Amino acid sequence: MLGRITVGLFFVLLIWGNLVAGLKAGLACPDWPLCHGKVLPPFRPDITMEFLHRVIAAVAGFALLALSYRRFRTYRGGAKAIPVLAVALLAAEIVMGGAVVLLELPVQLTTVHFATGLFVFLLVYYMTAFDGVALPPSFSLKGYPGLFFGMGALVFLLAAMGAYVRHAGAGLSLPDWPTSLGGLVPPVLADGVLLQFSHRVLAALVALTIVALWAATALDDRLRRHRRMAGALVLMILAQIAVGGAVVLTQLYFLSTALHLAVALGMLMVLARMWVRELSPGGTAP
Repeated sequence: MLGRITVGLFFVLLIWGNLVAGLKAGLACPDWPLCHGKVLPPFRPDITMEFLHRVIAAVAGFALLALSYRRFRTYRGGAKAIPVLAVALLAAEIVMGGAVVLLELPVQLTTVHFATGLFVFLLVYYMTAFDGVALPPSFSLKGYPGLFFGMGALVFLLAAMGAYVRHAGAGLSLPDWPTSLGGLVPPVLADGVLLQFSHRVLAALVALTIVALWAATALDDRLRRHRRMAGALVLMILAQIAVGGAVVLTQLYFLSTALHLAVALGMLMVLARMWVRELSPGGTAP
């Protein structure tokens, strides 16, 4: 139960952070760790959004500490490094979160802050799936587990690149969709245009990979048991493409960008579950 709650908290935290960025409220609390010099800041919509982001982060952090403590006690050998890593990255996230505010949202650091948070989210999912009692911790990049891990890495890279495009102010460098400056390939590939077009190319690669996986589940006996989840991935990537278009056509409307991230997180969770299922005895996953 604690694991699922912690996964849910980090899911909400990532989405809330996206909403804060979409509402341009990242500096509504210009100081850190306080907000306008107070523990409880004055009420104003943008200040409240940023303050609640910090509150959710604190609650999620305490939940992660509790989960990591439990897993450190149940894991054996080198697997104990996983909860230790999770706590270390949580500490790094706290420091980076403060630096992001005090340095007024530097693009590279803000992107690393997001990517680290996303990685912590996946570590939480891992510790939820492998409790060390009913299911001992396991890891493999060989065969089918390697396939699902690699696809998850692609989705992770896509999300991180999307964050960089956004924080670099390049989210509307290609203001049309599904074309790119009126064509399949933009006439000039430089600066923000290159960034956003690269993001679209990677999204197309992820989509083709997911469709290929779904097709393979009809041909391969080992993959057939993943057909339902592969079908869910196809629906998710189609939704992701549509929402990505909406992000552009609505000029980065904050709800559309938040939904865009939510779908990406859903895809990561499905791929993680497929990876865990391959590592579980009997091919089952929690």
